[in-house]
Amino acid sequence: MKKVIYLLTFGLMLGLGSCSNDEDLLIDGSASAVAHSGKTAKTAVTDPAIGTTTTLNLTSALLTSGITTTGGKYWENTYVSNTQLNVDIFTFSHSATSAGYNYWDGFIVSNVNDITDYGSGAGPGGSDGWVPHQWGTMAGSGFGTSSTIAAGTPGTTGDPYIVAYWSSYLDPKLPEGTTFSESDFSNWIKVGNTGLYEVKGLKINIHPWPYYGCLNGDGFAQPFATGDHFELLIYGVDENGIISNPIVHSLADYTGSSLVMPTGWVNVNTTNLASLGKVQYLIFQMASTDSHPIYGMNTAAYFCLDKLSVKRVD
Repeated sequence: MKKVIYLLTFGLMLGLGSCSNDEDLLIDGSASAVAHSGKTAKTAVTDPAIGTTTTLNLTSALLTSGITTTGGKYWENTYVSNTQLNVDIFTFSHSATSAGYNYWDGFIVSNVNDITDYGSGAGPGGSDGWVPHQWGTMAGSGFGTSSTIAAGTPGTTGDPYIVAYWSSYLDPKLPEGTTFSESDFSNWIKVGNTGLYEVKGLKINIHPWPYYGCLNGDGFAQPFATGDHFELLIYGVDENGIISNPIVHSLADYTGSSLVMPTGWVNVNTTNLASLGKVQYLIFQMASTDSHPIYGMNTAAYFCLDKLSVKRVD
C-alpha cells in the first residue's frame, strides 16, 4: 500500500497482506486513485545558448522554508498540490494532496542526514515507521558535501539533494517507442524549454527505505537472496515526444555471491547516458525481482539523484 500516506487506520493497511508497497490505491475512507497532475512549470525557463553545459545546483535556499524533521529539512511544498520543483533549467514532476491524507510522488528536495533503519512497525521489519522518515539518502547528503559530515551524524546537515518517489500504479509499462505526455508519468524531468540536450552526467544514490528493505525486509519487501536485483530505468524523450529504450542503473544486486548496494553517490554510466540521444525530457521508472504480478514492486520505490548535467545541442 502506498507508503507516503499518513493513515489514521494504519493497522488496517498493514493487515491488507495482498497489497504492494507501491500500489497507488489510497485509503481515505474509500479506495481512490490519485492521477498525476501534469501541470506545466510555474516558472518560465529560458534555454541557455547552444553549446552551454548546465549542472543541477541545489542550494540551501531551496530549504529556507522547508519542513523540519529528524536530521534536516525537506521541501515545503511536498504535500501541496499543483506545485513543481524548478531548479536552474530543470523542471521536476511532482503530484501531491493533503485532502484527507498526505500523499506525494515525483521529486522533492531534502538535506536530511538520517540513515536510520525505521523498519520496525507492527512487527520485525514493518513499514509504518518509515512513513514520517522518508526524506533521506544513504550518502547522508548531496554530492560535494565535506567528508567531515558523516552520514547519519545527529544534528548535522549537508548539501541538498533530490528525493524521488515513483508511483508505479498509473505509469505506462514498457513505454519505449510510445509518445510521451506529462500527465501519464509520475517521475519526469523537463530539460530547458524548447531546446534539445545531451545528458552528460548524473549521480544516483540508494534511498534508506529500499536499502534496509533489501537488506532486512520491511513488512512488504522481502530480504534479497541470490538472484534478486533492483534497478532504476531511465528513458529519454526526443523532440517528437518519442520515448527511447531505457538505460538501466543498478541500485541493489544479489546476482553474484553477495548483496551489492553502494551507499555513496554513483555516476550513471556516461556511455549509457549518451545512448539516450538528444532529449527534452527524462523519465524514471524502477524494477525489482521482489514484485507482485498485479500490484507491482514490493521494494520501496524511492531513489535519490544529484548533479544532473546536460549540454544544449539544438
